[in-house]
Amino acid sequence: HGVCLLQILSLASLVRTGAGFLPSRSHYSAPPPRPQNFRLKVSNNDPDGGNDSITNIVIEEEDVSLRFSGVGRLFNNEEQAKDSTSTEPHLDIVERLGKSTVSIVGIGGVGSWAAEAICRSGVGNIILVDLDDICTSNINRQLHAMSSTVGKMKIDVMKERLLDINPTCNVTVIHDFISVDNAKDLVEALSSDVDVMLDCIDGHFEKTALIAAACLNNLPIVTCGGAAGRVDPTKIVCGDLSKASQCRLLFWCKKRLRDQYKLFPKGPSDPKLLKKHRVRKWKIWAVYSEEVQKTVDQSKDHSKTSSLRRCDGALGTACFVTGTYGFVAASKVISMIANQELIEPKILNSARKIAEAKQDDHILNE
Repeated sequence: HGVCLLQILSLASLVRTGAGFLPSRSHYSAPPPRPQNFRLKVSNNDPDGGNDSITNIVIEEEDVSLRFSGVGRLFNNEEQAKDSTSTEPHLDIVERLGKSTVSIVGIGGVGSWAAEAICRSGVGNIILVDLDDICTSNINRQLHAMSSTVGKMKIDVMKERLLDINPTCNVTVIHDFISVDNAKDLVEALSSDVDVMLDCIDGHFEKTALIAAACLNNLPIVTCGGAAGRVDPTKIVCGDLSKASQCRLLFWCKKRLRDQYKLFPKGPSDPKLLKKHRVRKWKIWAVYSEEVQKTVDQSKDHSKTSSLRRCDGALGTACFVTGTYGFVAASKVISMIANQELIEPKILNSARKIAEAKQDDHILNE
């Protein structure tokens, strides 16, 4: 594209909300309240009497229920109905989803598909976090990547698309990349407002920092493994992060969560004991593929010498894999909310005490 937009926008690093722009690295803003009783009149006529003006969309309570009642009926069951006082208990689930808040970090090959599925399921408050722009090499796997959107910011395009799906949805965009330095600040700022965080980033240092921050803030989180180098979407599963296999990205995350952050126990070093060792669940849902990831001869990787900007690395990716990752992750997020199963990560008590002690020292130093 000539000069990469990221070099310009990373200097600004802004949060765009309904109230305007706020610096994102120093102050993360909670989402504004969702508009209530959203009603607009339809008008096909412009003030001059013409018929070419854009028609306003009418969204009433009945219309919202109609849009998402199918999701409510899907998750409605005897137990849900028994606890409901409504004559239409499935609408309680629609209301629950409408009042919920989901933060999606990373709006790329996985996050873009997940964001749309979450919006189409009736979640009323969505926070999108990313600082990347759409490039031509995104078109093979990212929902928002089209010829008409190349060069635009991913979260801006995604926000426009989500509001077209559900104009009552409160979409907040945070223009920033997650780093080891800012993950803690972001999660702390959003944790009181967010019901579930969905992690769709692919750097293992940053991903680990984000997961660790969610754990220390008791924030339910769903994390996604690497989609590159895989061709079989039927091998994608969702399980506890402690059980994730065949994923190098999640392997390094688990190792750092144990060794560096010391949030979870290590297994026995004796190979004899290791066979009998039962790993305790971490209470973190992970989406990963059980397919053996392809390998590539680094000497034949021309991505580092090519003048073309390529975003998917040497392994390659396809939308039928990244999209499946996103849909599986979205299904877990929606089921957690609909079934009221917002389970917090289960870290070691020693890790919790160390974190609390550091927080107390920080307060005293201030």
